[in-house]
Amino acid sequence: MSPRTARLIIASVIAICLLALLFIFQPFVKELYSAGCIMVAIGGLTFNVAPFANTQNSVRRVISVMAIVIAILLIAVGIAIGFVYLLLT
Repeated sequence: MSPRTARLIIASVIAICLLALLFIFQPFVKELYSAGCIMVAIGGLTFNVAPFANTQNSVRRVISVMAIVIAILLIAVGIAIGFVYLLLT
């Protein structure tokens, strides 16, 4: 991976986190607050990709780490939904 690609990956992760903070702390639209909460969770999990975004790793490795992070997120969401479903029935 080139240094420019690594910087782009890091900058995009930081941009997602900053945009999420803007969405959370805006006082006007409730839907943006909800989107901001989701983006905080996604941004926090994608921050795990930052150590792999350097010139010694390939883009393929960064994508595989991202796939693992997304899988963990989906498993956590599935467990949470299942838990709520069991409580409500």
